[in-house]
Amino acid sequence: MVMHKKAATGYLPAGSVVAERIEAAYPEMSQALQTFADFVLSEPIRIAHMSINETVEATGVSVATANRFARKLGFEGYAQFRGEVIRGFESIFEPVERLRTTLSKGSSVQEAVLASLEEDLRNLSETMQGLDTTRIEQAVNMILAARNIFFIAFDAAAALANVMSHRLELAGHYARTIDNGGGMLSASRALSHYDENDLVIAIAFPRYMRETVELATAAHRRSIPVLSITDNQTSPLARLGTLTLYVRARRTYSSTSDTAILAMLEALAAGVAAKSPGAADAAQKFADFAYPWLITPEGR
Repeated sequence: MVMHKKAATGYLPAGSVVAERIEAAYPEMSQALQTFADFVLSEPIRIAHMSINETVEATGVSVATANRFARKLGFEGYAQFRGEVIRGFESIFEPVERLRTTLSKGSSVQEAVLASLEEDLRNLSETMQGLDTTRIEQAVNMILAARNIFFIAFDAAAALANVMSHRLELAGHYARTIDNGGGMLSASRALSHYDENDLVIAIAFPRYMRETVELATAAHRRSIPVLSITDNQTSPLARLGTLTLYVRARRTYSSTSDTAILAMLEALAAGVAAKSPGAADAAQKFADFAYPWLITPEGR
């Protein structure tokens, strides 16, 4: 029996339809189709910009093979396949296009600052309007019931997770974040000790980090409860959450508004503190311990 190698992880966006279909079909592909699949996974942006003739020249396969590859993935032909690859990158390049459009208008510094603040206020307002109080209550109860809490968050989301972790610790609930520089291996090592009595809080917004999605998927498969915090129902985290909370986080000058996300995390922590009988005692213990290193109003 011929054994096929497993498809490489690649660099397609997290949750990509093309990536998922390649992973499912890869073991049954011929050598020529696997060669083409490897190129798609390793050079998806080039695929998005190249014609079929340019692609087959780069991969060394025939036009017929490229079309067979597309049909193997369930597309009518190569054009539909390439269109799906391009669509998968829309969320990644959209912030760049928004910024380019905004800069072309020649806004002043004052206009840019005020527009940014107004955008954050609008995000917060829309998040509050769409808030499901039942879900918030459920999220707080998940945190309260968890034996251990682990945050899956990378890049800017990692900094936000650190803030919430600090708030939860002040309320008497220990939470762990991914070690600085630890990456996937460090997170996997930590998660290997978690089960259905613990909780994973996964945070991801456009641009979604592949590592966050993959770790949340692993937690989901191990039946570890997952509280997903993301932007909408099309997010790759939405389907992985035991419970999912949505935050409006659109931003013109970057991919997301960290202000709105942080506000949601702070609000959750406040809800946890409100329902934690030992929150005041935990805060007092911290204050007593940290007092020697705190600056008082008198400067002492």
